[in-house]
Amino acid sequence: MSLFVKSVLLIIVCVCSVVLGGCTSSRLTLFDGDPYTADDIKSMVEEHFEAYHPRLVLQSSKVITTKPYKRNEYTFFDENNGFVFSARASVEVPQLPIPGGQRVTTANMRYAEAYLNHMNGNIAGLAATYGFHIATPEESEALFKSQIMRQEGTSTVPLFEADDMIFLNQTSTGANALALLRQMYDLYKPNGDGVLVSSVHGRKIGFYYLPNGETDKRKALYIEKFRIGGDKEEWRDTLMSGIGYSDENAEHIERKLVALIDRKIQQAVSGE
Repeated sequence: MSLFVKSVLLIIVCVCSVVLGGCTSSRLTLFDGDPYTADDIKSMVEEHFEAYHPRLVLQSSKVITTKPYKRNEYTFFDENNGFVFSARASVEVPQLPIPGGQRVTTANMRYAEAYLNHMNGNIAGLAATYGFHIATPEESEALFKSQIMRQEGTSTVPLFEADDMIFLNQTSTGANALALLRQMYDLYKPNGDGVLVSSVHGRKIGFYYLPNGETDKRKALYIEKFRIGGDKEEWRDTLMSGIGYSDENAEHIERKLVALIDRKIQQAVSGE
């Protein structure tokens, strides 16, 4: 493609982006163009997560790199929801075969991650009503980095790979574990709104067995793992993420899962 044609295409796309982009900076820019501004990020996040009523206040702005493409980092405090998150905005090689640069940002994902981690205290409170324990975000990160493996069929897979790690004990029941999972589902998807979990490509919930009195979570035994998906995935899909595909309704799958988790707890208690 000739330089003249590329230049014409760039002009056309940039004009369209400005017309359609409203007050937010257009996605396409020049090779040495500036990334999305802090005001751009604020507007994008507040619009995307409108159902959660964010009110972002800029805390800091930092230039990370200036060559070959520019990259900034912004830190915001969400006044309405009470947490801080940081996101990067940069200019990168455009996906279209045209000259110039393309503005990208991690803002929606980073906001969703921070919001979901901020819910850890709420989930810990729910878990405590059943006598369960949940790993803090810091504990979860340490367990993930421990790289402890478990056997799954003929393969070995990481033991700790869930976003939320819930620890059951010898007094726990499958019914209570499933009740907590349902509460977490409703908390992460209020009124069925899946924008939070969609922004992080789903949320993995792991259940483990750790006997009362044991404080070293690295000694936990795997029970089951579930995934809460985005807008197109319902409660039944979350259930099947643990037990496998089934053509039965959610109520029947729930009964099977309760029995399965009860059995796995008893096996863990007896050391099988």
